[in-house]
Formats: sequence, structure tokens, C-alpha cells
Amino acid sequence: MTIPVLPTLIGLLGLFWLILPLTACAQTPRVNSKQYPVFVGVGGLILIAVASFAWLGASTAAHAIPGLALGGVPFSLRLDPLAAWALAIIGIVSAAVSPYIRGYMDHLSPRVDMRVFWVSLSLLLTSMAAVVTAANVQTFLIAWETMSLASFLLVITDRGSSKVREAGLIYLGATRVGTAFLATGFLWAHSLTGSWTFADWHLSGTAALGPGLLILVGLGLKAGMWPFHLWLPIAHPAAPAPVSALMSGVMVKMAVAVIIRLFVVDPSFSNVAFGVVLLALGSVGAVWGILFALIQQDLKRLLALSTVENIGLILASLGVCILASHGGSALGWAAQIALAAALLHMLNHAIFKSLLFLGAGSVDSATHTLDLGHLGGLAAKMPQTYATFLIGAGCACALPPLSGFSSEWLMYKAALIVSSTQIEPLWRFTAMLIVIMISLAGALAVTAFVKAIGVGFQGLSRSASADHAHEVGRGMTTSQTILAALCVLLGLSAPALLVTIQLIVHQMTPASPPIISAWTVSLPAAFVVMAFTFAAVAVWLKSARRRDPIKPYSTWDCGFGPVGPRAQVAGVSYVQPVARMFGVIFRYGQTLDLEGVDKRLFPEEITASVNYESLLEDRIYAPLIRWIWRIGDHVVALQEGSIHRYLLTMLLALAILVAVGGYSR
Repeated sequence: MTIPVLPTLIGLLGLFWLILPLTACAQTPRVNSKQYPVFVGVGGLILIAVASFAWLGASTAAHAIPGLALGGVPFSLRLDPLAAWALAIIGIVSAAVSPYIRGYMDHLSPRVDMRVFWVSLSLLLTSMAAVVTAANVQTFLIAWETMSLASFLLVITDRGSSKVREAGLIYLGATRVGTAFLATGFLWAHSLTGSWTFADWHLSGTAALGPGLLILVGLGLKAGMWPFHLWLPIAHPAAPAPVSALMSGVMVKMAVAVIIRLFVVDPSFSNVAFGVVLLALGSVGAVWGILFALIQQDLKRLLALSTVENIGLILASLGVCILASHGGSALGWAAQIALAAALLHMLNHAIFKSLLFLGAGSVDSATHTLDLGHLGGLAAKMPQTYATFLIGAGCACALPPLSGFSSEWLMYKAALIVSSTQIEPLWRFTAMLIVIMISLAGALAVTAFVKAIGVGFQGLSRSASADHAHEVGRGMTTSQTILAALCVLLGLSAPALLVTIQLIVHQMTPASPPIISAWTVSLPAAFVVMAFTFAAVAVWLKSARRRDPIKPYSTWDCGFGPVGPRAQVAGVSYVQPVARMFGVIFRYGQTLDLEGVDKRLFPEEITASVNYESLLEDRIYAPLIRWIWRIGDHVVALQEGSIHRYLLTMLLALAILVAVGGYSR
């Protein structure tokens, strides 16, 4: 008997669309009720249940929603293993984050409209589920635009701040550009295939290149793909922490899931050029993102740019998959492992990045600052937040036995298979570059998160706000604990997860034999042994500490007395060697300001500051925006109220459309 998964999904959509928004609108603007997080948590559990049912035999055919259509095309949903994987990511993160939301929003509720927040949150979760299950263009665009609008409203939750409004407008502008690329690509694909349904698109060669590239840019902009990632470090510091967790941890993965559907699993656009593009942009984005994360002083900006790194790793892995799938049967194993690595890292990154953003939100709630230069000493004052943030940082650095290690190790595995299987020098050279890129990004990630933990949580307090910090409420720590536990469990159960991933991978190459046994064997046996070794060492250290407790001693201080917080290593000084090494990329420099009567020999005060330049922002995007503003100033002249000018503009536009239409025929 076929399980009615699609009616269940439609019921879920109705739950979010009707119950939560209606109950929220019935409240006063400042009410932060306990019932709303329950709706979010239960909705997440329903999504997990729907995804689980999909593995038990749900049909992958598209199902139209009765009574809903646009332009004569019915709204249609498709629930296949890939969609189920994405739904599971939405459900797991939303259910885990739900206890955190109310505690965090309590300090914002006096100055924000909570009705808008809860309605927007419900629309975001529902639209993300609809994006990954959409079977045709009309359904997808409605869900995509709803997701963009809802996330924009969530970013500007605290819209009393001018910086928040500016960040929201930049994010909104980025979504408009992305939708323009998507709509153009969809129209182009429809003109070539005569269908609005994704499953009917089977374009290859040069026919796939034009619409495919437009759609890839539109999806990549939402995913945070380099060089279209600039909205991430701007929008995330402005958004509330649970919103950042859902956007960076989940929403960007929905765009990645659609990329996988259209270009990899069930390729509507088949061309080896897409593999080259994804591999190139993903590789550059991974290193670029973590390099800029390294020099950030704002904790949420650091995490947002770390997302650029991880999205780059996923997209590079998808590029390897596409190239290997076009490289003959000898590389079939590498293609499947690369796809498995991308899918597994989608889940792993959703878990640990949501955990890290929640940890940053807890720090902000307790200290009212995210500037690493004003933090410090939080490990003793916020032990639960510190412990869970440490686990999330370990995942981000791909340290075993945590979950981030398993997916990045599979990326290495796929690249090494290509290098050992292919005899062509270009393939071997490309595979080695991928290994170097992953290694470099991993090393820089370790440096960035050692900075975040060492400067932000350890040492002495650098400000009064950090000195008076305290642990956050139970609901907020519960969410962080759940996500931290998942980081450990997903790492230890990585071989079992590959059994689930095989359903998606086998969809790409159904003629090939299952290779789960090969994956499981290839995962190093020392991985599990290491976990038990760590546990045994931790138990031994704890028992040893009980037998021989730590005794404080005063060490020789060279006559200076107690060392104050200003004598600590700062974030700027810690990353300075690495920043100077790669300084040519962002023009890293340092400025010293000396003050005093005889400041040359006896300065009374020394102030050191660093400066850097973002080449993309300052050299490309800023001039482009100024050029658009200048064009806008001229276009405004057309709106001066002259009926003659309006008629002339309409006549010229009609003439251009007629000329273009005649040329296309």
C-alpha cells in the first residue's frame, strides 16, 4: 500500500499557513507567547515524519494540488528521496531551534512586532518545504518568492535600527536579482522544451548552457555561492540569532538541493561546463570565505563567512560529481562518493552552523555585544554555551569524531579516487588542487575558530559587559545541547547515514550496483575507535582530577604584578601572521597611532588598528551600484508628469518589443 505522503505534506502546509499566523495576528504586537515555539517544534517533527515516510515507498511522481493553479498550470508537488532529505534537514533544525526562540526573543519583544515575526517564521518554514518539493516552475516561483519575502521580514525584525534596515534592503535587492536570473532561465528553458515541469526538461550540450547558467546563478546567489555571497555577512549580523540559524543552516541548503535536482540527480541541464563552474567557484569560495572570516571581529560575521566556505565545499563536491559522471564508468564510484559527501555535508553544516549561531545569540543576549575585542572570560560564566559552541567549532573544523569530519573526509576520498584512476595529467592535477583546497580551507577554519573561542570565551573579560555575563535560560541552552548532541551522534553514525544517502545516489546512476559496503569499509575503522579513546581519556582525566585536585600557585610575574586583560592576545594580533601571508587578497595593513608630547621617543598612548579591502565589494560591486544609481537618476526624469513623454516612452517600448519578437521568429 502506498503511504499518502503528499496529503500529509499538504496538511503540514495548511498547519503553518493557517494556524500559527491566525493565532499570532489575534495577539497584541508585543506578545511573545509560549504556544508559538510549540507550533514550530511540532511542525518540525511532522516534517521529520513526512521525510521518514518517504523512504518507505512513497511515489516520486508529481501530484497536483486540487483547485490551485496559475496560468492554467496546476500547483504540483513531488516527494522523492532528495526532497525527503531536504525536508528532514528543515524538520531537524526547526524542531531543535524551537525551544530557543522564545527565550531569545524576550529581550527584543518590547521593541518589535512579534506578530510579524511569528507569521514570517511560519511562512519561511512552509515555503522552504514547498521549494524542495515543487514539481514545476509556477509552484517553485511562488514558494521561492514567499521564502524570500519571509526571510527579508525576519532579517529586519528589529527595524528600528538604521543598520538593520540597510542590511534588509541589501538582502532584498540580492533576492530580486536572483529571481530575475531564475525567471529568465525558466522562460528560456520553457521556450526550448514547451513544458513548465522540471521532469520534462532534458537539455544537454549547448542547448543547456544558456538557461542552465542563468538558473545556476539565481540559485547560487541564494545559496551564498562565491562571488554572489556578499549579502550573508551583511544580513546575518542584523537578523535575530534563531533567524540566522535557520537561514544559514537551512535556507541556503534549499537552493543547494534544487541545484542537485536540476544539475546532478535528475539533470534537466546536462553539460560538463556546469561541473567546471561549480568546481571553480566552489573551490575559490571555500578559501575566500574562510580567509575573510579569519579577520572578522564580529562573531556573527565570522560565522556568516564560514558559511560561504562550507557552501563552497559542497558546490565543489558537486562539481567533482558532474565531471566524474561525464568521465566514464571508471569514475562512477568517485561521482557517487562526491555526491554523498555533498548531501552529508548539507546535513552536517545545517546542524553545526545552527548551533554556532545559537551560541553567538546566547553571547549577544548575555553581553549585548558580539565584538570579540569586548568579550573574553565567558567560559567560566557561560559553561553550557561554551561547551556546546566548542563542539560546534570542532565540527566546523572537521575534527573527528564529530560530524563535520565524515563529510569532508568523503570529499578527500572522491578527489583521491579521481587522481588514482585517471591517467590524464589534467585530471590528476585538478584532483590534487581539490585536495589542496580542502586542506587549506580546513587549516584556515581551525585558525578562525581557535580565534573565536580563545578570544571570545577564554582568558579574562575585556569589558564590563563580558565581566557581568551569565548563562542564558533553560530553553536556549536546551536547543544548543540538542544540536551539540546531534553533532556527536551524526559523527559516530556516519556509516549508517550513508545507507540513507544511497537512495539518492542510486537515483543518479540506477544501473550501477549499490556501493554502501565499499563506503562503509572505506571510512577508517579508527574513526569509531578514536571516539571511544576520547571518552576513556576524558573519564581518566576526571578521575585523576578528583584524586589530585588542581592547586593554584603564584608564578613569577617579572615584577609587573597581575596581568590585566589588555595584556592578552587579541584577535587581531592572533591572526596577523596568516592575514599578512594572504594580505594581497584583501590588502591587509596595520596602522599605529602614537599620542603624547614626545610621542616619537616616549609615547603616552599607542593605538593599533588594522584595515583591509574587500576586492569584490570595493572594486566591483560598489562601482556597479554607483552606476545603477546614476542610471536611476536619469530614469527618474521620465516620471515628471508629462503625458507626451509617457506616450513617447510607450511607443518606443512597443517598437522594441515588436522588433525583438520579429527577430526571434
